[in-house]
Amino acid sequence: MCRDRDPHVVDMVFEAIDRLTESFAIFGEDERLVYANAAAHRTFGQFYRCLAEGHTYREAFTEAVHREMPGIGETDANAMAGDILERLGSGESMVTPTDGRLLVSRVHALNGGFVSLSMDVTEKIEQERELRRAKRRAEEASRSKSEFLANMSHEIRTPLNGMLGMAQLLQSPSAPERHAENVALILESGRALVTLLNDVLDLSKIEAGHLEIVPADVDVADVFGPLEKLWQSTAEDKGLDFSISLSATLPRRLRFDAGRVKQCVSNLVSNALKFTDRGEVGVRVSMPATDPEAGLLTIRVADSGVGMDEATIARLFAPFTQADASISRRFGGTGLGLSISRRLARMMGGDVTVTSRPGEGSTFTLTIRAEPAASGPAARAAAHAAPGKPGALRVLVVDDVPLNRKVARLFLESAGHAATEAQDGADALALLAQGPFDVVLLDIQMPGMDGLETLRRIRASGESWSSVPAIALTANAMVGHRETYLAAGMQGYLAKPLDQRDMLGELARVVDGVRRAA
Repeated sequence: MCRDRDPHVVDMVFEAIDRLTESFAIFGEDERLVYANAAAHRTFGQFYRCLAEGHTYREAFTEAVHREMPGIGETDANAMAGDILERLGSGESMVTPTDGRLLVSRVHALNGGFVSLSMDVTEKIEQERELRRAKRRAEEASRSKSEFLANMSHEIRTPLNGMLGMAQLLQSPSAPERHAENVALILESGRALVTLLNDVLDLSKIEAGHLEIVPADVDVADVFGPLEKLWQSTAEDKGLDFSISLSATLPRRLRFDAGRVKQCVSNLVSNALKFTDRGEVGVRVSMPATDPEAGLLTIRVADSGVGMDEATIARLFAPFTQADASISRRFGGTGLGLSISRRLARMMGGDVTVTSRPGEGSTFTLTIRAEPAASGPAARAAAHAAPGKPGALRVLVVDDVPLNRKVARLFLESAGHAATEAQDGADALALLAQGPFDVVLLDIQMPGMDGLETLRRIRASGESWSSVPAIALTANAMVGHRETYLAAGMQGYLAKPLDQRDMLGELARVVDGVRRAA
């Protein structure tokens, strides 16, 4: 330690101490102030003013408490000052509020006197509080995702159990009369798995900003009529009344993304039916007649079910969470449907809101921006042609898995199309050279020549079939896969497992688009 007594050095030391942001003061043996830096005077102005007025150290401290806290009585002020002085005298650190700031103070003995040090720790304490809050939020998010994964495991295993169990029963020749029922259960379980996967992928796409809204002119009755038929049997199984009604003022044709609207409505109806044991579930579709150009299409889903309290509603739309931890055990579900529906609705210029009371049912209101249709009724898709009628397509199905080819072929043939199977890329090229095809369903992951390489060779062949439309047929369904394959030259995209309606719809869209361009 420097012991230089040079006055210039001493002045430098005191100047440095005076520039400290921390409060620093030295008191002698008689508790007389020897030195206090500028920060001490700024921070404890009342105390040092009292000292300057001739008060002793303890008197000044007590008087400063009086002046800083005029609302407390003299007895309480004296007691508080005495307690603080006693604790500081014992060498204990203390955190005290001063002028809206938090200070930590400590006294150190020094040659019969003492040194008083105080530091502003307001930001530090606030940072520690924020870290604790962030830790709690992270722990809550971790618990939510853990619960979500547990629910997901349950939701996957349940339909798998149904599918595998029914498939084993189909192998048994003892009860052929129940085969139709078993097949129906397999289909129901498979569709539940597809819905689950689609929810996870949709949430991933939304969070990555890759999900697109594709408005099109639609007949409103054609959108909601099939939904009523779809959910009618579920309602009847529970003994519930179910209906979808369209307002008399609703335009016949509008422009919106019908697929995403049906997804949102199905989520809301599914929940309503799930949480309603008796009574009814009703869907009402309307639109303000006064200003249809700027109107919102409003779909209200009302039920007479269990209802919810305010606390439940507050966490209802958060992803990875259920309204209540017991819900997944009683009713099933992953807790994604409502979160996805609200996000989709907001992407379509609307929202999803809810009003509910425990025991009195719930009403969910879905709104989306819908414009008047600009065109007349759309022509029926060629993909739904009947056998032997105009519009039937010649389709080449390329997949290295025989079962996948068979499923696609049966889907196509049942809709009136002619399907030819190719087991790999080389086989596909040979078949294209032998006869004309209207479209190719092309698997991406195949041994040897994969789907993208097959497509490159088709386009580079220079043959009459080099421009044949191609639709990617793949299990690669994560964010960005569709865009990658379209950028590589595919005209369409289908994710496995295949849904017949989706496949025929994509087939019609691609072929119709190519024909219009030609």
